[in-house]
Amino acid sequence: MKGQLSADDLLRKLPPQVEAGEVYEVHSLETPVQFAAGTLESIKSVETAGRALRVIQQGRLGFATTSDLADDTLLLQSALGAAEFGGPAPFSFPDQQPPAAVQCFDAAVEQLSESEMIALGKEAIATIQAAYPNVQVFCDIHKVITDIRIRNTSGLAVESRRTHLSVEVAAQRTQEGDILFLGDEISSRQRKDVDIGPLTAYIVERLGQVERPARATPGAMPIVFHRNALAALFLPLMFGLNGRYVLQGASPLGDKLGQPACAPGFELIDDPRLDFAPSAAPYDDEGVPTCRKALIQGGVVQQFLYDLRTAGQAGTQSTGNGFKGGLFGGGWSTSPDIVPGTWIVPPGEKSLEQILTAFDEVLLVEDILGLGQGNTMAGEFSNNVALGFLVRRGEIVGRVKNTMIAGNVYALLRDNLIAVADQPQQVYGWLQIPAIALDGVSVAC
Repeated sequence: MKGQLSADDLLRKLPPQVEAGEVYEVHSLETPVQFAAGTLESIKSVETAGRALRVIQQGRLGFATTSDLADDTLLLQSALGAAEFGGPAPFSFPDQQPPAAVQCFDAAVEQLSESEMIALGKEAIATIQAAYPNVQVFCDIHKVITDIRIRNTSGLAVESRRTHLSVEVAAQRTQEGDILFLGDEISSRQRKDVDIGPLTAYIVERLGQVERPARATPGAMPIVFHRNALAALFLPLMFGLNGRYVLQGASPLGDKLGQPACAPGFELIDDPRLDFAPSAAPYDDEGVPTCRKALIQGGVVQQFLYDLRTAGQAGTQSTGNGFKGGLFGGGWSTSPDIVPGTWIVPPGEKSLEQILTAFDEVLLVEDILGLGQGNTMAGEFSNNVALGFLVRRGEIVGRVKNTMIAGNVYALLRDNLIAVADQPQQVYGWLQIPAIALDGVSVAC
């Protein structure tokens, strides 16, 4: 019988052989504004509504989704059919618990008009081209309003409204034998956090420093990882601290719980409750309240991340990190997976300038190509430098080209950590990390 049911009605419609069920509902309105080579290229609004159903039947998990909210019968049949061949479900859906206190909604983002978004893009483009008229400037501005509701047969009934605003600005300069693409982004759930001034100032400053070429000395040398290059260090840790890979025996940190794995001064925190952070949420996509947790403290591994299913397999509790789409996206129609909240490294005592000045010669790496290359699971990275500078005694000598850096994150953080800077920076929306100086990184030119 056709006709949309409420989530509670759908759960009541589950047949007796179903031991437990969960309904996840999402409604989102996304407005992207895109400029290409200084010209407004696209503006449109995209509305999405969907429903996902998970059932546990005879100890097995079934999962189905639909964007046709007028026909819940097919959704139910699909989930029940999937359960016949689904994997084991060694967990129970959570009951009602107080959600974490975290701010995720800003009316100023919701009220931001398309004309105001266009004006932001034009301002960014004008600022950069006023200093460098011959570069092409690209700008993407995204506004998203999302409503999420979760109901299950354990009595859970939660809902949340969330805003998200991001601005990405990039400048491309093409010369004979060299194509430079220099950019950065900022995102937040709060309008006032998204300030294009620092973005454009950074790009203008760096455009003035890329003309002078420099060449690093091949071999092992100190590297300061800054801005987007920090992802090369923390992507392997994302796998290493993932409870699923710990269970599989694939994580190099799997046998390090309660033991030193990094330098004594290194700390790493997972915090999905950081107000207005891009990943801030009062509960995960399984209805488990989120929480702040120390993953590495004093260099010692304290905890791994779990969703409901993996926690059940490990005989532990979910850490509230079961989110749809995974770290790199995939949307509401995917099953929940283990995803970090905001990862935080507490700031050190020295500024970036003080750290750079301490070296006779150091490579400042700000962006890389080929994120995830190398044996990431083992902690290895091997990346071409997209934007890097040779620095001598605190002074930028010039931009390095045709340069590659490589190393093992676990060995470097354990034995070669020099310093952590005093100013955190947002990287890809999920890292709040200061610049990190490591010695003994392999450099090839």
